[in-house]
Amino acid sequence: MRARIGFGVAVLMATSAASALAAGAPPVPSPDDAVSRACAAAGGMDAFRALGILAVTMTSDEVTQDGETSTRTKTMAFVPPGPVPGRFEVPKDGIIAADDGSGGWAVAHSRPDARPGTSYMVRRSLASFMFPLLFPFSLTWSGVAVTGVEPAAVAGKPVWRLHVVLPRSFFDTPQIATNWTVDLDQQSFAVVRAESPATDLGKGVTADGMRYAWSDAVNLAGVRLPGVQRVIGLDEVGHEKTHSRVDHLSYHVLPASDSARLFGNPIPPDQRPHAPAMVPPPLPPS
Repeated sequence: MRARIGFGVAVLMATSAASALAAGAPPVPSPDDAVSRACAAAGGMDAFRALGILAVTMTSDEVTQDGETSTRTKTMAFVPPGPVPGRFEVPKDGIIAADDGSGGWAVAHSRPDARPGTSYMVRRSLASFMFPLLFPFSLTWSGVAVTGVEPAAVAGKPVWRLHVVLPRSFFDTPQIATNWTVDLDQQSFAVVRAESPATDLGKGVTADGMRYAWSDAVNLAGVRLPGVQRVIGLDEVGHEKTHSRVDHLSYHVLPASDSARLFGNPIPPDQRPHAPAMVPPPLPPS
């Protein structure tokens, strides 16, 4: 039964593609071609890498589902295309964390974070902050798989919808889904919108999905980055909720000489987290 259904779907897709071509619709790009053309539309990967160390300040105004409002600011610095070497600071929480590519470290209120998981969780936190912000460049990160492209529409405008799959350990929280869609304008290949669905956390708890959009583009040495990022919560069936966030962003380039200061681990070796010792299982009785 599965084989017959799959065959029917394949025939339908082939017929639809042939009809689209006959009608003069543009051919569907491959995943690699779509990402490459999107990066070129944003200024090009070479220009992005050439920026050196990029610092970002993000001020976020959030409205919860209950109508409560809050404002938070975080700063990030990274070497394009990211996420590591990378660093983030959350002044309100007294947190500074970074990963130079060999493992993460963090301090909270000037005290070292000695938890063993810190060494890998910092990278995941950086990915959570920067993955949507750095579209389309972040689609080239290690572990990111663009598994398909299809024609779609956003507000009546034709887009190429990229289907993106991420490893389960990609983000620092299971509340963020690991399957995304990213929409590119069919003509310019500029990023239009991105979505991640709601996530079932078990025991009747569901984390909101997220719909991202960007505006007020900033031109930084030929690279286009968003000046404003808007996030709207989505329910289980993809309807928008009142939970929303607006991120205002500013950028500046730092000299390469700042690398050690930003990303190097300042915590003395004897105070750094260590993985728990592995104790071999007891041998069976002889």
